[in-house]
Amino acid sequence: MHDELGEIGRRFPEIDLAVVHLGGTRVLGALVSMDGLQGRDLLAMLEPRHAVPVHYDDYGVFKTPLSQFRDVMAASDLSTSVHYLERGQTHQITTVH
Repeated sequence: MHDELGEIGRRFPEIDLAVVHLGGTRVLGALVSMDGLQGRDLLAMLEPRHAVPVHYDDYGVFKTPLSQFRDVMAASDLSTSVHYLERGQTHQITTVH
């Protein structure tokens, strides 16, 4: 998570869907996937209509579970509709402009 990600929202102010890579993983000290708090902060920055969290439990090195993201999103006042999908599950995202 860094301020430069805000450029996405400036270039594309009407984002329909954000695919949020979570897990809170660090490799050699470098953060390579966001934790739940950073995922919420990204959605607050971009204000997409919908979001789907992904990639949060694919490897044993992930440090933050999806439940952290669920908890911070439940406590937030963001208008983003978050869709939690199980592996292999699909969801039709429809938007009206």
